[in-house]
Amino acid sequence: MESRRVYKFLKRDDALWDIRKRKIKISEICDLNDPFELVSFDLSDPEFRRRLLKSRDELNANHGMVSCSRVWTCPILWAHYSDKHKGICLGFDVRTDQAIDIQYTETRLPQPKELSAQVADQLLFSGWEYEKEVRVYTERNTEENGLYFADFGESMMLREVKVGHRCCIERSEILAALASFPEEVAVTKTRLSYSSFEVEENPDGFSN
Repeated sequence: MESRRVYKFLKRDDALWDIRKRKIKISEICDLNDPFELVSFDLSDPEFRRRLLKSRDELNANHGMVSCSRVWTCPILWAHYSDKHKGICLGFDVRTDQAIDIQYTETRLPQPKELSAQVADQLLFSGWEYEKEVRVYTERNTEENGLYFADFGESMMLREVKVGHRCCIERSEILAALASFPEEVAVTKTRLSYSSFEVEENPDGFSN
């Protein structure tokens, strides 16, 4: 099965918990950031609006997603989702057939010929374009205290741990959390680039 690399930005303690437990929290569609989620089309027609909202609710009832990014070098993502660069970014290899690249639009689009929540979910308001979002869909099966989780495994394999440049953690603590992983996971420290407005790997590692 073909796979691709995607990145999930997290606070430090959440990332460590995920590594130790080998699972990651699934987001419910109704709790996502964009108020226009799944409703990027022109909703002037009441019947179309009713059917689209029904499709969204049906998808939300038994599915969730892990929202990732195609890139890890964007400083805004580190600022918004990894505690102002004090967090950690996890790199996963995910099954290509489970990952959907989000497309972005400036204006609401006309009604599609065929309606499905999956089609609607590929479109977001262009204000979110910097996120370069990839959504990894999964069924909501495992519940703990009202939250749902996806297990690490062949369909979502941890490959990288990138540590924010303001994150106070020793490499040894991360390696200890990874000790039981059979597959190799690369651990790197990041820094702000000296030549661009991006984040890059720190060649000095955790020493600086």
